[in-house]
Amino acid sequence: MPSDRQGLQRLEEATGLAFRFIIGRTNDKSKMAELKKEVAEYDDFILLDIEEEYSKLPYKTLAFFKAVYALFDSEFYVKADDDIYLRPDRLSLLLAKEHSHSQTYLGCMKKGPVFTDPKLKWYEPLSYLLGKEYFLHAYGPIYALSADVVASLVVLRNNSFRMFSNEDVTIGAWMLAMNVNHEDNRALCEPECTPTSVAVWDIPKCSGLCNPETKLLELHQKDTCSNSPTLHQTMISLIGLNNMDFFNM
Repeated sequence: MPSDRQGLQRLEEATGLAFRFIIGRTNDKSKMAELKKEVAEYDDFILLDIEEEYSKLPYKTLAFFKAVYALFDSEFYVKADDDIYLRPDRLSLLLAKEHSHSQTYLGCMKKGPVFTDPKLKWYEPLSYLLGKEYFLHAYGPIYALSADVVASLVVLRNNSFRMFSNEDVTIGAWMLAMNVNHEDNRALCEPECTPTSVAVWDIPKCSGLCNPETKLLELHQKDTCSNSPTLHQTMISLIGLNNMDFFNM
């Protein structure tokens, strides 16, 4: 992400994308003051009235979709973590493609065993509701919901949603309850840069890049990551938690 407003504007104009960081509140007054100062300086944040902590991520995700749906008239809303290597030009092309269903859930789809051991990171306390294997759902680092899907989410009361411990499982559960098309695209979860990769991260070892501060710079310095051409040229308008999010208008 560019570190100044002009750079952000140039990126958005060049790709047809708009970018915002989504972050919740903290009870630490000094941190909130610093954050508000940064928001005023760079104008690339959306602040949500929800506590910023990992256990609240499913709630933050729902708050994100509700907030951006109210602010932006978009075709797609994309949630992307800030510890993946992303090619915005290829993301715009992917979203601009014709999709077979107006209610689309786009991501790297997966299944797998439900984690029932409390000692594990992705332990699910509500595992008794899920059985032994998770239903089909997208990996959490990046996925997109079409506007029709988000429209259905925002009209429901917050307490009417089942909230699981993990955000990706929670979103997947909501999608199961809706008539959505699960669109699997592996370009969103490449382990290495390729001529068609949209997002690169250390799948499945980490939910993102394992050492993002170092790895992001290393990847960006590789020509195969930052300088390989986009295969087709087109343009769309797109805007999509402290993840980076985009919304396609």
